[in-house]
Amino acid sequence: MRDAPPRLIRLAVPLLLAATVAGAYPRDPGLAPQPDTRPSDSLYAPHRDADGRFFLPWASDPKTFWGALRWWLFDHNPYDKSAPPQVAVLPNDGSYLAGNAGSSTVTWVGHATFAVHDRDDVFLTDPHFSKRALLPRRKVPPGIPIEAIPADAFAVISHNHYDHLDAKTVEQLPPSVQWFVPLGLADWFRARGRHDVVELDWWQTAERGRWRVTCLPSQHWSRRIGQATNASLWCSWLIDSGEFRYFFAGDTGYFHGFREFGRRFADIDVAMLPIGAYEPRWFMRDQHMNPAEAYQAFLELKARFMLPMHWGTFDLTDEPVDHAPRALARVLETRGGDARVRTLAVGERWRLPDHTHAKR
Repeated sequence: MRDAPPRLIRLAVPLLLAATVAGAYPRDPGLAPQPDTRPSDSLYAPHRDADGRFFLPWASDPKTFWGALRWWLFDHNPYDKSAPPQVAVLPNDGSYLAGNAGSSTVTWVGHATFAVHDRDDVFLTDPHFSKRALLPRRKVPPGIPIEAIPADAFAVISHNHYDHLDAKTVEQLPPSVQWFVPLGLADWFRARGRHDVVELDWWQTAERGRWRVTCLPSQHWSRRIGQATNASLWCSWLIDSGEFRYFFAGDTGYFHGFREFGRRFADIDVAMLPIGAYEPRWFMRDQHMNPAEAYQAFLELKARFMLPMHWGTFDLTDEPVDHAPRALARVLETRGGDARVRTLAVGERWRLPDHTHAKR
């Protein structure tokens, strides 16, 4: 049991015991994924109630107050987190972002932040360059300096949690950066003087020059100080340059959306998928994928390459921040290996191999 005030424990015990006896918190002892074969209809269903709150049409709320309380006060963490995390970092000044990539390169900045350099364009995913995600302190510095981001870049935001939407980063990036955000977040950006913002619902698409940016469902939730629970939407993104097609999952549990995305959007070149912040499974399984589920999502997306993310930067859950790639390596070993999965070092610039299929 985690440290907690005795009075709080006395108040919480009866309710927590009742919930446990009722079977509200089943444990998932393994990492093996169960393929989600539900029909796709619910992915297209209404997902906002009469009070303006968003919800998952295919599942119950993936988090509960009592579940969080049980985790923090009563759940035993079986992992030893005393050793310093081992996260590879490569020096990178990001100066190449000001030029033309010639083709496409992807740099892992850390956590859920990638800098994609496609020809002479740059886009960021959930940019986070600050030292903290509200409370958790960054374990490794950003892979490139924020000053290297060009003024004509654009960015996608998956949801409003502090490790994915960072106010200081938004304010430090050039004011000319264009933002693509899910419903309910545009006013947050405008309040910070960032008016070039496009707000989209699931399945909606916006265009930016040669780019098509599509907002897609994910299995998560939203909340931050000043924004009520589920008052803004959460999403994944498909970013298509006409030559390369990128899928960015944001934060999500494993769900039947991946199979539908693989069916609707052929020839995804690279899938950026979260593999960390997944323990304990009884609480995290509906909102964060574990490495086996992330690999299953990759297979269902039918993408050419997978870039794991959401590990190594912020200590958010029970497992050590460097545990996820080791778990993923074991998953791949049981499947005979897969060279299409590329686990990058922080700051590593990876060149996406040219494809053989025709331009879309």
